[in-house]
Amino acid sequence: GSKLREELHVDDLDDHHIDEEGHVHLHKGRLFTPDVPLDPKRIKVVSTDFPRTIHSVQGLLIGLFPEGDIEHTHEIDVRHTSILIPDPQPRGSKEQEELEKLLAARPHLQEREEKMKELAIRTTEALQHALADDAHDVSFGIGEEKQKITAETKLKPLPWTQLAEITKCLQVRDLLPPDITKEDQEAISSHAAWKWFENLRHPRLAYLAMNKMVTQIVDNMHRQKSEGATEDDHLLHIYSGHDSTLIGLLCAFRLEQPTAWPEYGSYLKIELIEATDVEAPESVQGDHYVRFSLNGETLRCYWGDKGDEPVEMIRLEDLLKLSSMSHEGLKP
Repeated sequence: GSKLREELHVDDLDDHHIDEEGHVHLHKGRLFTPDVPLDPKRIKVVSTDFPRTIHSVQGLLIGLFPEGDIEHTHEIDVRHTSILIPDPQPRGSKEQEELEKLLAARPHLQEREEKMKELAIRTTEALQHALADDAHDVSFGIGEEKQKITAETKLKPLPWTQLAEITKCLQVRDLLPPDITKEDQEAISSHAAWKWFENLRHPRLAYLAMNKMVTQIVDNMHRQKSEGATEDDHLLHIYSGHDSTLIGLLCAFRLEQPTAWPEYGSYLKIELIEATDVEAPESVQGDHYVRFSLNGETLRCYWGDKGDEPVEMIRLEDLLKLSSMSHEGLKP
């Protein structure tokens, strides 16, 4: 939260930045200034209804508004879990459910699953003492079928997404069982993320799984551009979700994949930027662009005007048009 506060707020109206190409970034590109201060009323917070995501965004708000900075309780909207994750139960459509099965059945995924099966069984065995009675009844994750009991162990391995979340939570608290090493946890998380990316990179599945959230984000930006911001408008929208939310958005917005999977508590920032001629009258509106970054590092987008060449920013109007493409009829 404190790091995000530094990225959002500047104390001096005259504090600008000039980059190597001579472009002037007013207020260092910050959203909040002394004229438009960082105020809880200008922020909308949405979270899934999982306790850990609610606690996470509560911690972020404390960092944004250190003690003494905030005078009222901030509302956290937890009514939209089904659109913040790509794998709600039940799925949003039968088509999504069937497409996931088709994609998961591709030979290279099946081959990788077979190689990783022993780790899934061994890890599930090591976690048995800590699992609730109904842990095996949970089925979530893109392309994750309910696991079957294996003949070798009489044990039903947990889905990879579930194994990744459980072991990561235990690792950050130094509570991993002795039979699960740090390398095991990294292999589990890496495989789970790889499966998510392999499936959600399919444009039609990305649309089916994430379109409602993507549409909400893009529409918010388009409304700010078209109508301008009043004193009561939310300038900052915060969504608290899961690894699957992050992967879903990376795929839906066609962003380059990070070289290393982000640490616990990572954040994707989506910025609306107005590019104007400083010599032009204030009444002249410039072009609006969207920029993406992960933990402060810019992620390029493959939805630019140069074909397959990634771009660091995309015009808002182009993003509005491209993100609404449904790719209906596209086969696995």
